[in-house]
Amino acid sequence: MSTYSQNEKKLLYSKWCEKFDLARHSLLAIFERQDGIQEVKRKGIIIDSEISRGKFQEFSEREPRISVKFRLIDGKIEAYEMPIEHHSIAQGELIYIMRSWSDQLKVMGENDIIVGPRSLYRCDICVRPMNRSLPQTARAVNTSGRIYPTLVVEVGNTESVNSLHGLAAEYFSTYTTIQLYLVIKIFPPRQDNTVALLALLYSRNNPNPTIPIIVKSFGTASLHISTQRYLQSTVNVPVNIITGVGFGAVACDGPGIGDYQVAIPTNLLFNGARVPNDVPDNFYIDLFKLQNAILNW
Repeated sequence: MSTYSQNEKKLLYSKWCEKFDLARHSLLAIFERQDGIQEVKRKGIIIDSEISRGKFQEFSEREPRISVKFRLIDGKIEAYEMPIEHHSIAQGELIYIMRSWSDQLKVMGENDIIVGPRSLYRCDICVRPMNRSLPQTARAVNTSGRIYPTLVVEVGNTESVNSLHGLAAEYFSTYTTIQLYLVIKIFPPRQDNTVALLALLYSRNNPNPTIPIIVKSFGTASLHISTQRYLQSTVNVPVNIITGVGFGAVACDGPGIGDYQVAIPTNLLFNGARVPNDVPDNFYIDLFKLQNAILNW
């Protein structure tokens, strides 16, 4: 059905809202879980399929009361995350860090991003340089008509590593002009109250943009073996790229430790805009500060 009457829209939206409420309960139940293979493979909850991007955009812009995070993936509406507690704290801390980089950068929270003809994602954070200029043929990021950000960030708590990794291909599709994609994955606490944390940075400039250029374990526990195998065997991350806790580095237990700095290339962050004279070659995210915010709230 390509067009809907007002009554049909009301019935459809009501059905979706009911399914989102069920998804909310399912996602909340996941919080009481153990680290393991499900943190790698868990899939989102399908709300509906064969939905046009226009219909999805209309719903998402008119229904702000939905309490779960959801996106449109190739015509399927998928609920995948509850933005509470650790997720929200990580999001807020990253925004705080990124706001300190330059007054020539716009740092935004959740934002709808068109990534394909049948796909629309809603990132947790995005960064765009002021006065970014691109060819007139470049598409708009969403119905606002504005241009794409250069950096997008996704924070995953209940969302799996596989799901977060899978977003890289679409974030770097020919639809977008996004240059960098940062993932922060929060794993569930273990019986000894330690927690594994993972940072992945992807770059469009990489010969294979779907393989991260930075992979850092920065929690108080090493990555579960299933996560390590997934990164090495499925994502094809070279062994020497995976660093941090459990990979020969010192503990992530203080600020300023070299092994736990994520370098964000300035030239890619300011893609399409003039790079200010007073900025360094890289901005940095100190992962200890992020760890401390996530674990001590």
